[in-house]
Amino acid sequence: MNKPTVGHEAVSGAQRSRNFRRFCVLVFLWGFCTLFYYFGELVDFAGWEALHWDFFYGVHDIHRLLFMAPIIYAGYVFGVKATIIVTIVAVNSLLPRALFVSPFPDPLLRTVFFIIIAGAMGYLTAIAHSECERRRHLEALVRSERDKLLGILERMEDGVLISGPDYRIRFMNSSMVRDFGEGIGSLCYKYLCNFDAPCEQICKLPDVIKGAVEGWEYNFPGGRTYEVVASPYVDSDGVVCQLATFRKIRKRKKV
Repeated sequence: MNKPTVGHEAVSGAQRSRNFRRFCVLVFLWGFCTLFYYFGELVDFAGWEALHWDFFYGVHDIHRLLFMAPIIYAGYVFGVKATIIVTIVAVNSLLPRALFVSPFPDPLLRTVFFIIIAGAMGYLTAIAHSECERRRHLEALVRSERDKLLGILERMEDGVLISGPDYRIRFMNSSMVRDFGEGIGSLCYKYLCNFDAPCEQICKLPDVIKGAVEGWEYNFPGGRTYEVVASPYVDSDGVVCQLATFRKIRKRKKV
């Protein structure tokens, strides 16, 4: 009774730990960018003449670009809300220099222009990553549902065959393999009837993939008669296929 709870707690603990590590990385990026941005002022304050390099006393357009790292990282890892929060934090980090320190022209305009671009890139990163995650989740869900369905079909007593619009066999259950042999990847008309091309009088696949449900009886070589029911089936890759069941029937006695 407690095993699922313990497992859920372990997963939740791992997720919290991973998020905490990511948050620490985000804080480190922000701290490094802020330190680098004001390093010239820090050198003057501490009197480190050996580190008095001209690079730290320029217009700071290049230095400002470093703040794109935490903004984009926040969007990629935490999403849109985190991007907005980190962008606001970056604004507060950049404004003191623009308002009180920079001797260069239009420092506030440069800062605002940068924040708009950086915030937009962080937002787009968050949206793109969220969409990728959503698609990945949907693909995993589709694969899971397909596996469940194929598991049910595998346990059926009747034969089951899934053919694509190119007539290639995509799936066959064990009952089908028992009666006809292995044939995944083969052309269904070659596998079932040993034809070299689809027989328009027999094959229902073109109608089925258009939405029709077909049923018929077919006599195979060796005197075997099957009741076949074919219906459309959308595979995990989005391709409309034919799902056909083969029920072996005895020949009707003549009256």
